[in-house]
Amino acid sequence: MRTTWTSPTLTFSYIILEDLAPISEMLAKESVCHWLFFGPNTPEVTHTYFLPFIEENALALTEERMPAHFVFTIRDKATGAFIGQCALVAEDFSPGAYIVGYQIDEPYWNRGIGSEAATFLVWFAFRIAGAYRLNADTTAGNRGSVRVLEKGGFIPEGRQRKYWHIGGEYQDRLLFGLLAEEVEDELLATLDRLFT
Repeated sequence: MRTTWTSPTLTFSYIILEDLAPISEMLAKESVCHWLFFGPNTPEVTHTYFLPFIEENALALTEERMPAHFVFTIRDKATGAFIGQCALVAEDFSPGAYIVGYQIDEPYWNRGIGSEAATFLVWFAFRIAGAYRLNADTTAGNRGSVRVLEKGGFIPEGRQRKYWHIGGEYQDRLLFGLLAEEVEDELLATLDRLFT
């Protein structure tokens, strides 16, 4: 069963136990968690969240089936350096709908990696996971994440005012969605060649 996908510059691999250390280090940073409703996290908090995904992946691989959730580590293809993580987390009560998430470590910001991760998740969701819908959200102040979602084809679907309390301030939550029928076959065919 396949566990890794590549682009010309990145690898996306199912999360494994060895990935917890760099993910924990990333999510302990104030800068990385600035716009998130969680964090900075202790290693224990990060381990508690990610360990069930790691265990699920290991079991799915043993049983030669796809996991229910798709959590990936992003690494530099040439060097193997840790860059971040991204995920498609299955929505409860809506088989085929997933929540999109991504965190990129600070040294790799402003290089288009967030956009490439979102593009990978769109491709994986509709080509591999059989999704019918993707859901995403971000704080209104996180212009970088808004741009990533817009470039990925996500459609704005709403605004929840003062939804999160982050860093001593209330933040509006912006909701985005993408349906399978909104992604052109030609685009998916191009992405088939990109993510070998």
